Amino acid sequence: MKVKRRERTLIGILFAVILVAVLALIRSQPWGRLDIRLLKPSTTDWIVAVQLRDPTNGDLVVILPDGTLQKLTDDEADDRSPDWAPDGKKIVFSSNRRDNVYQLWTIDPDGKNLSQLTIGGGAKLAPRYDRDGEHILHVAQGLVTEIDRKGVHASQLIPLPSQMTQVREQYDQIAFRYARRLEENLIVAIQRVDDGEQLVVQDLNMAQSTFALPVIALAEHVDVDWAPDRLLIAMAVVHLLANPETGERVGGVFRIDLTEGLQNLGVQPLWVSPDSSEGAMEVAWSPDGSRIAFVMVDRRKDGTLKRKGLYVAPERGGVPTEIVAGEVYEPSWSRNGESLVFSMGKEGARQIYTVRVDGSELKALTEEGDYISPCWSPAQ
Repeated sequence: MKVKRRERTLIGILFAVILVAVLALIRSQPWGRLDIRLLKPSTTDWIVAVQLRDPTNGDLVVILPDGTLQKLTDDEADDRSPDWAPDGKKIVFSSNRRDNVYQLWTIDPDGKNLSQLTIGGGAKLAPRYDRDGEHILHVAQGLVTEIDRKGVHASQLIPLPSQMTQVREQYDQIAFRYARRLEENLIVAIQRVDDGEQLVVQDLNMAQSTFALPVIALAEHVDVDWAPDRLLIAMAVVHLLANPETGERVGGVFRIDLTEGLQNLGVQPLWVSPDSSEGAMEVAWSPDGSRIAFVMVDRRKDGTLKRKGLYVAPERGGVPTEIVAGEVYEPSWSRNGESLVFSMGKEGARQIYTVRVDGSELKALTEEGDYISPCWSPAQ
């Protein structure tokens, strides 16, 4: 009887060990994450950002409405490019925290449930949630790729597999910087090329029969953002190649209308540098669709760019308004469209600021360190 009891005890222990091992294995997989919390914090007016320890190492932080700064990560890994889920309940980011390879990870805004989303070789960078929150666009080994929010299914979108041969022959190395999606089958992306950067618009409905990538613009530097509710793109450029025959280049902000398709684009200049000495970067469309924020830059005599300030222009065009003068980086709108958050200062000492869209109430949220990539939560 004692022998049988001992055997049952050993079997029970063995079963418990196996169960723990199986659960640990499941938990380590992107598809095996469970979050049993019924309530998560409301992130209305929360701001996520990256605090740099040095140029190659960053941690995620959130700034609460009362000004409190909380670290979400604090280790030797490099965490970059945070983006909020549309409901404000998750943050996706790129990190080399496992095997020194950049993968996509998610974390709750209160620092709980740090989970790896992607696996496999090659860097995964620049993640961005779709507006419905079901997929995350990112750049995987230079290609624009999507993965579902649970990390189960991944698909290559730009170029499509059917486009790879021709695109490789044309560009040799394929290197995208980031991508944005408005509709299920319409994606804009920025591709690095020998002459600078170009804006690509991929219509997945047409792409199977269009083997070349549809290039909209070529410039020294390009940034884009979608309108919140229409098939419109705001494009900020530094030295857009305006006339290939003469080599004429311009800098400015343009509004591109895609409602009639790629074959009949409507392009409207919102602001253009009078003498091409200035350009625009890091464009952001306001949540109500009425205004476009961007960083204006000057070209120095040595050819380098100097950030001169944060500007806002009406989405239909007009003279842009200077909101803040200085070395501004990466503006992001508040959910109500009344304020902007951004980094400002010299590299190595950039602080996070907020300002109302009329230029009033400029407020520093940090005082020391170096911060980049601030982004306001979309939670209402």
